[in-house]
Amino acid sequence: MRADDGAAASALANPVASAVWLALCVVTAIHGKTLAALFLGFVALLATSSYIWARMALRDVEVEIRAECAGVFPGQPFTVRRAIRNNKPLPLLWVEFREPCSLDDCALPDRGVIVERDEVEGERRVKAYERLYRAGFVKWRRTLSFSDEWRAERRGIMGIGETLLRSGDGFGLCVTGRRFAPSAPCRITVYPRLVEVAVSRVTDDMWDTRSSSGGFLKDRNLIKTVRDYMPQDSARDINMRLLARGQPLKVNCYEIVAPDSVLFIVDAASFRDRGDEDFEASLSVVASLIDGLAGRGIAAALLAPDSGWFPEICTPPAAGAQARERMFELLAALSKNGRGLSGRPLAAPGLYGQAYYVAGSLAEAGALRTLEGFPEHRTRLLLFDDGGAAASGLRALSVDSLRGAC
Repeated sequence: MRADDGAAASALANPVASAVWLALCVVTAIHGKTLAALFLGFVALLATSSYIWARMALRDVEVEIRAECAGVFPGQPFTVRRAIRNNKPLPLLWVEFREPCSLDDCALPDRGVIVERDEVEGERRVKAYERLYRAGFVKWRRTLSFSDEWRAERRGIMGIGETLLRSGDGFGLCVTGRRFAPSAPCRITVYPRLVEVAVSRVTDDMWDTRSSSGGFLKDRNLIKTVRDYMPQDSARDINMRLLARGQPLKVNCYEIVAPDSVLFIVDAASFRDRGDEDFEASLSVVASLIDGLAGRGIAAALLAPDSGWFPEICTPPAAGAQARERMFELLAALSKNGRGLSGRPLAAPGLYGQAYYVAGSLAEAGALRTLEGFPEHRTRLLLFDDGGAAASGLRALSVDSLRGAC
């Protein structure tokens, strides 16, 4: 972490106070007041040593803060670890960590470490909060580590940024502070809450758009086995090579493959005039669908707008755990008050099998141009309020219709 110097603060221990105590010591000594001169000399020495100790306390000190989680869901606990390295040949007698925070953060530590303080904004005083951690004696050239338990409260991303470190002399006469800015950000990501969803509604859409019976697709390049012909078999499955050799009618049995990929397009700005509950419910359904599809081996992709944490991005279709966590992270960063989708048409619509455009309602969907060039029969609107969507001729589903068991 990079550190910025802060000024030592004390009314009794500073260069001016030390000079005053020393001058008084000299004056009383000249007037023959030996005991008073000795006392004032001791005070001057104490003030000077306290000031020097405080100024040196946070030199050659390093601080590391690390959250031991790649991402968590609301309600899950996790650990944040802090370490302070004292690289100088003098000990740290005491140290404090002070970090600004808000009670609305997506994750919070135990309320016992959150303290309230007053701040002045213009001509009025407002309440602010900070996380306060105290540590004891840190030996020279040693590292002190400690951790505390946090709890994920709600969807979002937060960073533990600048930390004010305070220390000083053992008498508390002089305190100094230095602000440490992290060289590598410590980021905490809380994913959308997962709920029960009917993943079969999505897979049914995919089968319908491919006109496949029975809910499966065959890969005609991969022959699994050959069997005798039966009256209900399709003529397309007859093995012509064996027939040309004069053998009885045989049909090919092909490998069954998973359906095409699914693309979710989240128009976060379309929820701007709606309540936070509507927006959170929609993101939870999208995250749960991505999770459910990945569990069935079906690749999913996500087109998310600029969130402040990430630029507008369209992920490639994938079903692995790493791709799923990446999409959860993009959903965690979204804000309905952020920038909307650019509306640029999909660069490679043939890469995706089925697209779901997620919006508050059809009237609020402001970036439908994104789907230009994408086949209409493979497009569906996923709306929180689907009123009027049927009359428009567009295929639509409501968010509520996807809630429930698969």
